[in-house]
Amino acid sequence: MQRAAVFWAELAPQARQVLEYLARNPGRRIHCTELADKALDGPNESDPARRVAGVLSGMSKGHSNSGRRLPFYWWEAPEGSAGATYAVRPSVAAVFLAARLGE
Repeated sequence: MQRAAVFWAELAPQARQVLEYLARNPGRRIHCTELADKALDGPNESDPARRVAGVLSGMSKGHSNSGRRLPFYWWEAPEGSAGATYAVRPSVAAVFLAARLGE
């Protein structure tokens, strides 16, 4: 729990939004378009896949400072389609939601 709290504290606001959305939908694979629309307040001019990937790459500080692995899994898009999908395991979601509530 302590490492999750450190990880959470190091996240930028948009990264927190994405992680919280994933954690509130544990075990479900969520396409990057849904993450851009629901977690990042809608599309902007950029490609949703790049936008989400950029936000999630910003989690490296939390990852290195907490000593905790990244809390999500991702799957590349099948050939011929666009955008990755992401998910958080239910057990990991519970830890991060509890860490968030401890803020």
